[in-house]
Amino acid sequence: MKSELKIAIAKGKSFEEELALLEKCGYKIEFRERELSSKLNDIVVWFVKPKDVPVWVESGVADLGIVGEDIIREKEYDVLELIDLKIGRCRFSFAAPENSEIPKSKVIIATKFPNLTRKHAERFFPEYEIVELQGSVEIAPLVGLSHIIADLVSTGRTLKENKLVEIKVLEEFSTYLIANRESFNTKYRQIKEFLQKISKAIGEELTFL
Repeated sequence: MKSELKIAIAKGKSFEEELALLEKCGYKIEFRERELSSKLNDIVVWFVKPKDVPVWVESGVADLGIVGEDIIREKEYDVLELIDLKIGRCRFSFAAPENSEIPKSKVIIATKFPNLTRKHAERFFPEYEIVELQGSVEIAPLVGLSHIIADLVSTGRTLKENKLVEIKVLEEFSTYLIANRESFNTKYRQIKEFLQKISKAIGEELTFL
């Protein structure tokens, strides 16, 4: 009897899209609030915070993970990036208050993504300081905590509500399927079968299996 395929999915902004994609693959998940996992035939799906998904996959607690590319790029994880799922599309941008001027001296940047921000800030600002926040990044310039922010943008509505405008699009992200390296070998047939289902659902042809 083959063991179950364990999949960690990010319970974040793209959660509904992730569930819809799994349903197209034949896995209809009836998610209930506060539910931590769901079992369907040969898979077990765990619902975890986005930043925890690559940690689960890297450690081998989960064989596969569905998570935003921004999370993967923020830190270096020893996982396999299998396929772009073409959902949860967004961009990583610098944004500033409307009609504001960026200082020519040190620029203070508020963000949830210090590593990504540092990579880009080095390209644009001679001197900068990063203020790492866990939430409410958009209000940081309004209360004097920073000059600008570096954050994910999808529709731009949140920026507009806080009287912010994008001043530079830095990267574009979407949601990826990642795998534990050992699981990719030990559960290759199961992962291959799952990949074939998901690639068919998104209209993508796999060439590496």
